[in-house]
Amino acid sequence: MNRRKYDFEYVDDVAIADAAFRARGADLPELFGACAAALFTVITDLQLIEPVVTREVKLSAADRETLLFDWLAELVYLKDVNRELYSSYNIGVKSDGELRLTATIGGEPMENARHKMRTDVKAVTYHHLKIEDSDSGFTAFVILDL
Repeated sequence: MNRRKYDFEYVDDVAIADAAFRARGADLPELFGACAAALFTVITDLQLIEPVVTREVKLSAADRETLLFDWLAELVYLKDVNRELYSSYNIGVKSDGELRLTATIGGEPMENARHKMRTDVKAVTYHHLKIEDSDSGFTAFVILDL
């Protein structure tokens, strides 16, 4: 499974006990991949996660902000339930009146010593969550509860 470089940056001074980031993508799948990469980079160095285990994710939502929230919340859930970290995201988003996301994610079991854990992400928040259109695609703003 291919790992790619995603475009995201962390934003300081938004919330005291949280992590905020802004991510960019040419399309929604790339944007959602950048958001996933930002989420797991909060936890550990993304380059240390080998995509040896794959999981399938299927979600639907009425709007893109809800779909992004559900996507990131599902990643946090899978991390917690399976005790895995994910570094590879093959994402498709289609619209047929409702937005539908299908993804294959790749990762591996958490190993605290090898992955050099930074901090845990407890949840995604709706606080200031937004996706904006731009000339080059989409930009998302997300706050994670640590």
